[in-house]
Amino acid sequence: MSADPGIIIAKRSLSLSKTYVIIGFFIALISVLISSVPSLLSAIPTTNGIPITNTTFTGGFTFQTYFRLVSVPLQVFAVLAFTTPVLLLFVYDKNNGVLEYFLSLGMDQGDIYRRYLKAALLLTSGLLAFEIISNIVVGLIEGANLTTLLELSGLVVLIALPVVSFVTTIMIAFSSLQKQRIGSNQPLGIALGVVIVFPAYIGPLAFPSLAIAVDLTLSLTAIVLTAVMFILSSKLISREKLLP
Repeated sequence: MSADPGIIIAKRSLSLSKTYVIIGFFIALISVLISSVPSLLSAIPTTNGIPITNTTFTGGFTFQTYFRLVSVPLQVFAVLAFTTPVLLLFVYDKNNGVLEYFLSLGMDQGDIYRRYLKAALLLTSGLLAFEIISNIVVGLIEGANLTTLLELSGLVVLIALPVVSFVTTIMIAFSSLQKQRIGSNQPLGIALGVVIVFPAYIGPLAFPSLAIAVDLTLSLTAIVLTAVMFILSSKLISREKLLP
């Protein structure tokens, strides 16, 4: 019984570059640390003797809320870094004729997209599991509310999966725009993924009362863009763009 193509691509991508895997894990650990900052600051009193984490700002916005919400986009950035080897492998396979071989087997652009998308989502699921378990364990140790931890974990999943899907899809559409540098390839689609996630980073500070709504809007936007790109992939992406 042959191995699943998505699993094969995932394993090949991890073998291609371990640097991004390490960076992804590092950012994930930083996000867990940031979410625990309120507990670390709870022992620091302000001039009036009230712990800084108990300070409430306009609209009921607290330090704890801010740091936990900021950890959400950081976890998504970690996932983007962790799945970057799949995008690099796509460019590598394009330049070395692997995609041309897939086309010769009768696959269309959508079939090729699904293989790399599945590999990216497999890696995404692995790191998301690590992030969610770490956040919940650390949060429970700190005495955080389990419901809140689950809600924030849900936000991470709702944003990460659509953004990774969108970036993987747009990479195929931008295949003819890839610029090969000495020692590496620069996938342009990653920049768009960062742009989509970035509002979730500044939202809790700029619009605290709308932070969760902003996160959900970003998730919906990424889902819609991915669906459109997937449906139109065979029309928007010519077969010639997948050739070396």
